Amino acid sequence: MNSSYRTPLGRVRGLGSARLGTQDNWLMRITSLALIPLSIAFVFLVLSLLHKDYHGARALMGEPLPAVIVLLFVLTGVYHTELGMRSVIVDYLQGQLREFALIANSCAAVALGLACVYAVLRIGFV
Repeated sequence: MNSSYRTPLGRVRGLGSARLGTQDNWLMRITSLALIPLSIAFVFLVLSLLHKDYHGARALMGEPLPAVIVLLFVLTGVYHTELGMRSVIVDYLQGQLREFALIANSCAAVALGLACVYAVLRIGFV
């Protein structure tokens, strides 16, 4: 009895049925594990900002540790979202629409990540 789920052609090529699906799955798991402590730290950071005025919030976000926590949370979340959407697009779309959706997904993730990094850096340095 063969315990492998690979097709004979996949065994010959050394590839699984989805090629990079395993890598994306592991990256999704790693980013989701990283988001657990980052989310907790982000929630505590936001809760500490509730009782501060505008200048106090800017002063706190100007410190290195809170800025790094927010940047790591945002960038990890954006990457995790991009991976998840890529998986959905590859599974459910075909042809030209798939290619357009993959390009749009990557561009949206980069734009969102850059906008968030700009916002955090602007708050921290201005």
